[in-house]
Amino acid sequence: MQVLFSVRGSHRRPLILGKGGFGRQLADWLEEDGWGSAEFLDDNAPGCAGALRDYADPALLKPGRPAFVALGDNELRVALLQKLAAAGYETPVYISDAASVSPSAVLEPGCVVLPQAYVGAGAHLGAGCIVNGGAIVDHDAVLGRGVHVAPGGIVKAGAEVTAFAKVDSGEIIRSPWEKG
Repeated sequence: MQVLFSVRGSHRRPLILGKGGFGRQLADWLEEDGWGSAEFLDDNAPGCAGALRDYADPALLKPGRPAFVALGDNELRVALLQKLAAAGYETPVYISDAASVSPSAVLEPGCVVLPQAYVGAGAHLGAGCIVNGGAIVDHDAVLGRGVHVAPGGIVKAGAEVTAFAKVDSGEIIRSPWEKG
């Protein structure tokens, strides 16, 4: 698999923007996989180190610190990933140990592939994509930046999903050669 940036297994405390359900789940998986306990930024949740805009705070910004954006707003997720990278954070790819990703798949910075997800041969995931638990991105599929494939969503072989789209649970994006 070609990961355009990954620090899998880093022992530095990751920063997660967003402390909703997805952010808390991501923190659990990161800690379980050896990344250390996460610190959060969120505009509304209690127990955070600050608001989303506080990522540039010198107390939080340590050169090369891994940071993830766990927000459901696909466009905002990608915009914040770009700001994190510009500020000096690493925006690694996270692949759960319980996911299956083909060695020939390409995952751009900030992608998250969760447990029981599958990413096939030659698939290309743009920056900031989420392939949620139990989702399938089959061989040669292309996901634009910020795409979220919800739990149980399926992107079939060779299909393309435009930037910032959501493939909902149970939704199937068909291969271009299939009849609707």
